[in-house]
Amino acid sequence: MSNKFGSLVADVSKAFRVEIVDPVTEEVIRDKAGNPMFIAIWAADSARARDFGKAKRKELALRVKQSRNGKVEPDDALEANIAFCAALTDGWYLVDRVTGEPIDVPCTPENAADLYSSLGAGWIFIQPWTEANSAANFLPKPSKPSVDTPKPSSEAEGA
Repeated sequence: MSNKFGSLVADVSKAFRVEIVDPVTEEVIRDKAGNPMFIAIWAADSARARDFGKAKRKELALRVKQSRNGKVEPDDALEANIAFCAALTDGWYLVDRVTGEPIDVPCTPENAADLYSSLGAGWIFIQPWTEANSAANFLPKPSKPSVDTPKPSSEAEGA
């Protein structure tokens, strides 16, 4: 993705793959064949995120319009974040952390919201949520400068 601001702008044109870490072992959860459990997530400022935000603003405007006094109860912040993260979830490979067996549940926004909002699944939700909001996952990596060859010491130059 090229634009006039160069590498200052993150590439939010594709999802980022978050390998899910087991909070007990602090290692990536893997199936019996060694394949990592992952959740693919779009950036929090991607086109998908903006579309979600626009739809939520339209929904809020409609709720305000339909209310008798022009006021509505605010959404619960955690529920709103879960819904946003579910909308940003692009795919996954789920693995039972104890047995190593794949969990065959299709990746849909509804299933993602069910997973992220399940009691006891906060440790799962926080991983893709954090990574969706981390610009480092979507910014181009800087090229490494070439290693300079060591300069001879002044003693070697005078010899």
